[in-house]
Amino acid sequence: MGEHGNTSDAHSGLRGVFSDIKLLLSDMLGLGKPDAERQMMIEVFFGMMGYVAKTDRLVSSHESNVANAAMDEIDLSLAEREIASTAFDRGMSRNINPDAELLRFTDANKPGSEQIDRLFDILVRLAASDGRLDTREYDALKGIAKSLGLPTTAVDNKLALYTIKR
Repeated sequence: MGEHGNTSDAHSGLRGVFSDIKLLLSDMLGLGKPDAERQMMIEVFFGMMGYVAKTDRLVSSHESNVANAAMDEIDLSLAEREIASTAFDRGMSRNINPDAELLRFTDANKPGSEQIDRLFDILVRLAASDGRLDTREYDALKGIAKSLGLPTTAVDNKLALYTIKR
């Protein structure tokens, strides 16, 4: 690899540092606190992710990695990351009502919306991330699809994109 590999690593490291500084400055300036709608979205997304991750009684490192990657993809501020982590923990500990969370979400996002699809996609991706799909995870995804106004066939259609053992 030589120098180019090291240069790439250095640039990647600098990007990470700059990203952390951006998050810190945003929070210090009060820009990191979400409005009520964004907070609800974060709470539902990550609460349901925690719920699905724990459905098979074991949260794998793959599932945790998906949750962390989602935080990065959404570009959460430090304050929003705290909300997301708390929601994920609540979901894992079953300290949420999944039907109520999904109702809260569908009240703000109609069936067929990009947000509904995004939530469902991330939940399926999370369930499939460890390469196994427990019957409880499958049943949970079917219930979630129904609550989101999606046909239950959406579960099998999305799962077909992944290599998983059932």
